[in-house]
Amino acid sequence: MFLALREIRHQPTKFALIIAVIALVGYLTFFLAALAGGLAHSYRSAVDDWRATSIVLTEASNDNISASRLSEGQLAAVPASPDTSTLLTTPVVLEDAAGTKLDASGFGIPDGSFLAPALVEGEAPTDLSRQVIADDSLRDEGWEVGQTFILTGSDHEWEVTGFAHDQSFQALPVVFFQDQALIDNGPSSVSSTPNAVVSRADLVGDAGIADAGLEVLDSSAFVNTLPGYSAQVLTFSLMIGSLIVIASFVLGIFIYVLTLQKRPVLGILKARGVPTGYLIVSGAAQTALLSAVGVAIGLVLTSISALVLPPAVPFRVDAPMDAAITAAFVLFAVVGGLISVRVVSRIDPVEAIS
Repeated sequence: MFLALREIRHQPTKFALIIAVIALVGYLTFFLAALAGGLAHSYRSAVDDWRATSIVLTEASNDNISASRLSEGQLAAVPASPDTSTLLTTPVVLEDAAGTKLDASGFGIPDGSFLAPALVEGEAPTDLSRQVIADDSLRDEGWEVGQTFILTGSDHEWEVTGFAHDQSFQALPVVFFQDQALIDNGPSSVSSTPNAVVSRADLVGDAGIADAGLEVLDSSAFVNTLPGYSAQVLTFSLMIGSLIVIASFVLGIFIYVLTLQKRPVLGILKARGVPTGYLIVSGAAQTALLSAVGVAIGLVLTSISALVLPPAVPFRVDAPMDAAITAAFVLFAVVGGLISVRVVSRIDPVEAIS
C-alpha cells in the first residue's frame, strides 16, 4: 500500500483523471439503480404494506389479478380469519370539479379490513358510501383533505378524508374505497366480485382452496406476476451489471497502460530485491483504492441528485443495493487490474533499465 500511495501522491493529475472516469460511471450506475428501485417500489409499495403471506387468485386468471374473479363458492373455500380480507382492484380515472383527470388504482376493501392503510393526514372515512382514503402522492397534484371527485363513467361524488403514505400499485397512486360502495357507485366496468383474497396466514397447500379452482401466491411471486415488473427489473439489472463490468475493464486497461509506462521503475525495484508478489499486491491495492474513491464520489453525487429531483421522478436510493454495487465495483475493478500481472511478472530488471 505504501508504494501505491506514494505513486498516487507523486502523479495526482493522472490518477485524478482515472478517479473522475470511475466516478462518472459509478454515478450513472447508482443513478440507474435508484431509478430501478424507485420504479419497482412504485409497482409494489401497496402490496408490501399488506405484509401478506398469501394472495389467493383463480387458476383461470393465469396469475393476473385483473383477470381474477372469485365466486361466492370460491370465497367460501378460503378459511376466514381477522387476518384475511377480500380485495377488489380496478384501474380508475379520477376527475375533480375542474375537469382535471388523474389515473389511479382503486382498491375496494371491506369495512375494518387490515388492508386499510395508516393515515398520515386527515381522518378515516365515516360515510363509507362516499368517503375514501388516497395515496399522499396526490397532494403533489394539488389535492387536499376534503377534495371531491368523480370516477369517469359514473356521476357519484366521492370525498377524500385522509391521505396514506407510500401507497402505489403498478406505478399508480391507490385510492381506498369501501368495496360494496365501489361496486354500487363506481363505473360499470368495476367487477361485482373480489379479484383476490389477501391473508397473513399461510394458505399454501390448503386442499379446499385447490379444489375450488384457486391458487395461492406469496407476496414476491404475486409482485413478479404484475405486468411489466419482471421485465423492467431484468432490464435494469442487466444494464447495471454491464456498467460494472465495463467500468472494471476500463480501469484495468488504465492500470495496464500505467504499468507499461513504469516498466523502468518496476525493473529498478525488482533489481533492488523487491519481490514480484509485493509489486502485484501493491498494484491491486492501488486499483482497489482508486475504484473505492471513484465509486464513493459517484454515490455522493447520486445522493445529491435524490435531494434535487422532483417527487414525480421514481427515484429511490437503497442502501443495501448500493453497498452491493460498491462491493461489486471494487471486486471487478481489482480483477480487471490483474490484467497487468503478466507484465509485472515478466519484467527483466536488466532489460527494463537499459
